[in-house]
Amino acid sequence: MCPSHPRVHRERGQNLVEFALLAPIMFLFFFGIVQFGLALNQRITIQHAVREGARYAAVHADCEDIQLRTQQRAASAIPNSGDVGVHYPNQPSVAGDDVIVSAPFSYDFPFLSFFHLDIHGTGRVEASARLEMTVPDAEDCGP
Repeated sequence: MCPSHPRVHRERGQNLVEFALLAPIMFLFFFGIVQFGLALNQRITIQHAVREGARYAAVHADCEDIQLRTQQRAASAIPNSGDVGVHYPNQPSVAGDDVIVSAPFSYDFPFLSFFHLDIHGTGRVEASARLEMTVPDAEDCGP
């Protein structure tokens, strides 16, 4: 019998104990990164939708159409078109003035709540565009 044979069994057990101690931390870290990536993806989707809504608002004055167009571009990241805000800083707005379109961003981290970590991401995403036409009866709508 080789004297190193029992030593190999002891090291194998040590590796198993080390893995058992570090695996939950590694999985929490890995799934935290995945959850953060999903939240970032949702925020980028909303940012893209709001930017498209601002471009649309630059040439169209109907507030409901702007809200609906923005909500459709969000790919279900904005559940209600009434959550989309359209703001004209200057009243009446003339060509060259800004129009600001905004939408809420909210994300819950469901995997982290399994570990009793209650983390929520919230905020508001905005984009602005220059009006290409005069909007004499410009009205703000939404929140």
